[in-house]
Amino acid sequence: MTNYDFESEYNLKLIFAGIASKIGEELFQACAQYLAQVLQIKYGFVGEFIDSTRPQIKVLAFWSGDKFIPNFKYDIEGTPCSTVYETGLQIYPHSIQELFPEDQDLLTLEAESYLGISIVDSHGNNVGHVGGLDTKPLKHNYEQQTSILKVIATRSAAEIEHQLSKKALKKQNIYLQRTLKKLKKTQAQLIQAEKMSSLGEMVAGIAHEINNPVTFILGNLNHINNYTKDLLDLVHLLHKNSSNLPDEIAEKIEEIELDYIEEDLPKLLDSMGGGANRISKIVKSLQVFSSLDKTKIMSVDIHVIIDSILLILQPRLQNPLFHIKVIQDYGELPLVNCFPNALKQAIMNIVNNAIDALEIKFYKNKYGVEQPQIFIRTEKLENDWLGIYISDNGLGITEENYSKIFDPFFTTKPVSQGTGLGLSISYQIIVEQHEGRIKCISSPEKGAEFVIEIPT
Repeated sequence: MTNYDFESEYNLKLIFAGIASKIGEELFQACAQYLAQVLQIKYGFVGEFIDSTRPQIKVLAFWSGDKFIPNFKYDIEGTPCSTVYETGLQIYPHSIQELFPEDQDLLTLEAESYLGISIVDSHGNNVGHVGGLDTKPLKHNYEQQTSILKVIATRSAAEIEHQLSKKALKKQNIYLQRTLKKLKKTQAQLIQAEKMSSLGEMVAGIAHEINNPVTFILGNLNHINNYTKDLLDLVHLLHKNSSNLPDEIAEKIEEIELDYIEEDLPKLLDSMGGGANRISKIVKSLQVFSSLDKTKIMSVDIHVIIDSILLILQPRLQNPLFHIKVIQDYGELPLVNCFPNALKQAIMNIVNNAIDALEIKFYKNKYGVEQPQIFIRTEKLENDWLGIYISDNGLGITEENYSKIFDPFFTTKPVSQGTGLGLSISYQIIVEQHEGRIKCISSPEKGAEFVIEIPT
């Protein structure tokens, strides 16, 4: 074997050993450096094509003789690299500047010679190239130069293909994550739409069934009041003339405590009237809740919506075990163009969430002398926006859960008590349907405030 063969074999083994275990940027730098050092030239580089319509190179590693310079991009038109792109392999032993006078980089690098080879992937696509330059003519070791270029190009091709596969996989994962998020969102919307449709029908039916007897009761209470007054007046007259009454009637008057009945019966009738009127108000709120068309934009008073929500939630607010105090601080607001039923649902979800938080704190005996309360404030903002602020003095939200509260199906409640849809639906209604904003301000043990801002 000749000295040349020994030298060529030694150089190839040196390159194999130097680049075999390396990956990524470290590999490309090793390829560029070994290319220059083994061939005894000043510059070595590895580049990747990033534009197939107008070939442009992104340099992955560039060895400048004593260090690596920062990576950069360049167009290959008018450069020696363009011939490599067309032919696959090219060596210019000398006079490179005269051959490519438009390439100013050759002048800057004081290049005299050039060699390069295409990097071809497993599908036969040209994905980049390996190149080297020197400030003096190349030695006449064409076969050795070609062998070294091929070894480095093959290893670079495998790594570039691997990185492209990783990028494609990462891109696919991102796409799948976004698709999954959309599917979850769509599922939540479908579940909520079905729930609201069923709830609306049920509420409308209940309201109708309750409304008929309540209307009958209210319509007859006036007659009962009049009849009762007349009867009491008659009894009173009889009572005044009790000396002329038979003993049996006088004993009965004393037995039934007629004086007490005369005093208490009007109060009972007033109480019944008040209860019937309250039922009537609840029925009207239920009818409003079920009849508003959420597909139509309407001008409504936000305060009317909030008041109707509080009326519907009154049984929860007036918990038999503890009373939740609701403080309302309403500003002067214009009518807002919105989807009333949807916006009502969004606000109701947040108020319900606040009640849940207060109940949890109560059952953990963490109130002491403090009273559970919900504070609702509204104000007009700049640029024809309005703000709705709903806060509570519950346990607040932990840092661990803070970033996930608007995610579909996220809940800290037991399976039987929560679906994780309430706040995510509120977010969709306010942000996407009404082009508004919603955020939560909270810290553990200090309650939470939900800030809703929507354009009018």
